[in-house]
Parts: sequence; structure tokens; C-alpha cells
Amino acid sequence: MGALRIARLTIALLLFAIAGWLLRGYVTDDTFIHLRYARHLLELGEFSFNPGEATYGATSPLWIFGIALFMKLGLAPLTAVWALGILSGLAAILTLDLILSRMTFSDRWKAIFLIVAVSDVWFLRWTFSGMETPLATFLLLVLLWPVFSGRERGWSITREPLWVRYLGWGAAAGLAGLTRPELMLVGPLALPWLLWFEYFRATSGASDRWHSRPHKPLIAALAGWGVVVGPWLVYAAWAFGRITPGTATAKSSAIHFAPVQWIESLARSSAQLAAVQGPLWLGLLLLIALVLYRNHGPGREDRGPQKPLKTGVPLLDNRTQAGPERKSPGLTPLSVWSPVALMGIAATWVLALLGGYALKQVWIISRYVAPLAPVLMLAMAVCAEWLMNGRRVGPRGRIIGRSIIGTMVGLTLLLNWGILIGQVRPHAREFPAGIEKCYFGIGEWIRDNTPEDTVVAALDIGALGYASERRVLDLMGLVSPEILEIGRDLGFAEMVEGGQWLQARSDPPDYFVDRAEEPDRWAGRVVGDTRFSLLQSCELGGVGLRETQTWYVALYRLDPVTSRTSPSAGE
Repeated sequence: MGALRIARLTIALLLFAIAGWLLRGYVTDDTFIHLRYARHLLELGEFSFNPGEATYGATSPLWIFGIALFMKLGLAPLTAVWALGILSGLAAILTLDLILSRMTFSDRWKAIFLIVAVSDVWFLRWTFSGMETPLATFLLLVLLWPVFSGRERGWSITREPLWVRYLGWGAAAGLAGLTRPELMLVGPLALPWLLWFEYFRATSGASDRWHSRPHKPLIAALAGWGVVVGPWLVYAAWAFGRITPGTATAKSSAIHFAPVQWIESLARSSAQLAAVQGPLWLGLLLLIALVLYRNHGPGREDRGPQKPLKTGVPLLDNRTQAGPERKSPGLTPLSVWSPVALMGIAATWVLALLGGYALKQVWIISRYVAPLAPVLMLAMAVCAEWLMNGRRVGPRGRIIGRSIIGTMVGLTLLLNWGILIGQVRPHAREFPAGIEKCYFGIGEWIRDNTPEDTVVAALDIGALGYASERRVLDLMGLVSPEILEIGRDLGFAEMVEGGQWLQARSDPPDYFVDRAEEPDRWAGRVVGDTRFSLLQSCELGGVGLRETQTWYVALYRLDPVTSRTSPSAGE
């Protein structure tokens, strides 16, 4: 490992550590959902939130298994989840650096790229929150690895059979699907691009292409994916009666085909990425405009001699290549196929993921799209390199282009660290304190003052369920299938307001924990034969960066309404 590579890794890891220090103690309510599942997995041997009720109410089975493993090794629950997040984040950084080491960008640009990628505020926020985002990011980068590997110089000159590599690739794709449910489908969409890439990289002409039939790596990839995902799908169908998590229904709606709704959803998803990558997108558009101007603008004939147009982008580093050098354009380190495959995968993943969210009208938060960020950055970097090495750009054009790139990189760093320090850090201090005060406080009161068979209805179930150790009726339907059915029919907001959830199960809830923008909204209210008696309440800071308003969390006892005594005859 060269000195320059050590230097860029040192800077990247230092920035990672600084962000970890700034966000120390950050935790979300969903983190406690994972922790309760992990605890029941270890103590009861079942995948459940409520004891004895196997439910698919968590988005990331692999994350829960990882937390359970760390807890089994003796780590405290919160320490286990933070350690898993940090290790996953480090794995993503090291994998990205390994990819960069296989590319022919200058060491200076490699360092700049790695620093910008590590500074992504959504990556940092969710890595230190105890959620599965860094693991999903790492696995998506692993799925890109065949594009950047320089070990194959052809199907007949390899260090191992190609099918062996794609067997491992399929297993990695399966693990990605067990980390985020949407990656179950999005990850394998890279496979056609990879097989296309292997096909053209391996051949020396049309007459030899029959040697490059992709059936073995295709079968191996599908087998690897099936070996990892298959057992879980069988278990999910048997234990939960469904193969997709409850979040897929609770946080979305039926598929819509209204263009207006698509556009609104795509805009929300794009805004999450643009918030941290917007200057880079603008920079790429300016580079395209510069190249068009240099190729078609006035005075192009006066620029002097031009370099010959390259056959492709210098993506793979010559030093990583094995085997004899070849002369064919499709087989040299200047091969056009690898960058085209990379950009094809990036475009496919973005369209599939954001398009799927739009069709299902999923309410987007940043951790859903954050794993795409380094993939998009790699594609943009290769595209920028391609543009700057064009035949007619010329020395002056390259100077202008590098100035554009440098400016946008600087703005991106300022933007991300500004959001981290100005918005995420205060939220990471305030929100966990609110969880501790409200949900943990209420949960501990319920644990200490109610019998073990108590049922608590709640809108936010993570910390409350973890602290109370009581059965929870989840009014968002994540771990309560009966609520999911009612919510789909009536709408979740309407169901909560109307009180239909009171009749959702044979043993009605005994307590209700509400979260609303107005205080004590259920105090004294009667729904059917149930009266809401306020016991305690507290204020909770904004639950997200977009929801900064104060929320009010209140605990109600649900009392049966007694019939009034009839008036006496003399009255």
C-alpha cells in the first residue's frame, strides 16, 4: 500500500471518527425495534416483537441477526448496535477505497473522491444511529466489484472459474436483500449489466463470442442468491404468512398510476439525494455544457492539434491487471465496457428504486436512498473523466473543467458538513433525550405498575416496547397484522382518529400512548364504551429534520364507561 493511499485512508477515517464523536449517543426509535427483535431472538428463539407472536415487523433481518450475534458475544444492546454500525461503515469506506485503487484517476482525485464520499451526511447520520444503512451501502458496493476487478483478461485466463465469482456475487446480492427489502429486487438488476460486461471483456471479436456464453455465471449467481434468500423466504411464509415486511405496507399505499403522484414522489426522493449531492449534479451538467461548447462553439478550428480520441475511459488501473496485454480496444485497460456497465448499473438502480417508491407512494426518508450515494458518485466521476478526455476539449477546456469540479467538490463538502453540524448534530442530541424522557420513562412506569399481560396501544413502539416489556398493539401496523388490515381499508390516520383500533383484537388494550402536535388531545374522550384517562404527558423534540415541531407524548388509561345510576322517583 503506497504512502498516498495510506494518507487518503487516514484522512477519511479521521473524518469518520470526528462525525462519530459529534453524533455519539444518537439513537432512533426504530433502533429499539431491532433491539427488541434481537433480544427475543436470543431469549425466546423466535423472530418476534411481542413474545409468542412471530411478525415480520422489521425491515432488516440481517441487521437483527448481527445485533443478536454481538449481544451473544457479551456486548450491551446499545453498544452492540453502534459497534455493528461502525464496522459496517468502515467496511463501506474500505471497499470504496479498494474500488478507487483499481481506477486510473490520479491519486489526488482518488483522495478527493474518498473524502467527499465519506463526508456524505446521510451516510454518517445513519451509520451512527444504529440503523442498517451502512450495511446496505457496503453490500451495494460489493455488488459493483466485478466491474472493477482487473484479474480477468479473458474467459480462458483467470485465477478461478468465472462461475465461482458469480456464486459469491449472488450470495452478496441475497445478503443485500435481507438488509433492505427493496434490494431483494434492485440488487439482482445489476446482473444483466455484469454479464454483458464479462461477455465483451472476454472476447477478441465476433467470431469468438460463442466462447463467452454467460449461462454458467448466470446460473451460479441465481444459485448463490437462492441459497441465501430462499430459506428466509420459506421461513417468512411459514412463520408470518407473508414474505415482505409489514413496513412495506404500513409506509406505502396501493400502486398508483397517476403521473402527478409519480412526479411528486420522484421529486421527494431526488431531493433527499440532491440535498447532499446537488453541487456535484450541477457540476456534471456544467461539464456537459462545456464539452458541447468546445465541440460546437465558435473558433473550434483554432485550438491547435488535438489528442486522438480515446477508445474508452481509463477505468482499470494498469498495475492491477493480470495476464498478457492485448491490442483489441475491448480488452485493454482503456476498455469502454467497464464504465458503460457501471453507469448502466447506477442508472438502473436509481430508476428501479426511486420508481418503485413512486409507484407505491412510499414516504421517503434519507436512509432509504442513502446507499445509492457512492454508486452515483462513481458513475458521475467516470462520466466526468470521459468528458474531460474528449478529443476537442483541449488544454484550456480541461483547466475550466477541473475548476468546475474543484468548486463543486468544495461546495459539496461545505454543504454536507454544514448540515451535519447545523442540523443533524442538534437533532442527534435532542431526539434521544426526548426518547429517554418520554418513551423510556413511560415504558418503565408501565413495566413497574402493570401486570405482565397488559396490552399497550401506541403509535411509536420501539423504545416504549423495549422499556415496558409489555405486549404492544402497533397502530402503524408494523408488528400488529390486525391493525394492518384495518389501516389498509380505512387509512391509518382515519383509523387512529376514529378509534376503530380499540376493537382490533380479542383482548382490548389497557393503555394508550399517543403522539400528537396538540397536547392531551384524548383526555376525557369517550369512544364506544372506553374512556381515555390521562395519566402523564411530556414534550418530544422534532422526530426528524423535516419535522422540527414539538410533539406531545401522552399516556392514557383506557377505562370502561360505567352506566349512570337512574334518578330516584322523588327527583
